[in-house]
Amino acid sequence: MRLAHYISGIAIGAVVLVSTVAGTLAQAPQPKQGADDEAEEILRDSEKSDPVTPDEVAACIKQWGPQSQMTKDEWAQSCRSTLQYFPEDP
Repeated sequence: MRLAHYISGIAIGAVVLVSTVAGTLAQAPQPKQGADDEAEEILRDSEKSDPVTPDEVAACIKQWGPQSQMTKDEWAQSCRSTLQYFPEDP
């Protein structure tokens, strides 16, 4: 008799646990539409290309030194690509 009560107690506990978890999952917040709009805007901005001016590249190249562990050509290429990804604000 005790075994039957023990098993029924476990079964009831499992049902309560499953229904609680299911209720919690059903109440989980849904992603907002605004997040999708924001992601789309970020993607559109990333496709824009700001022209790199020769003055910006020259200013960057002036910062090169032999201790940089890059050749001057590698440094110049790094300047161009960095300025393209992170354009300076006017």
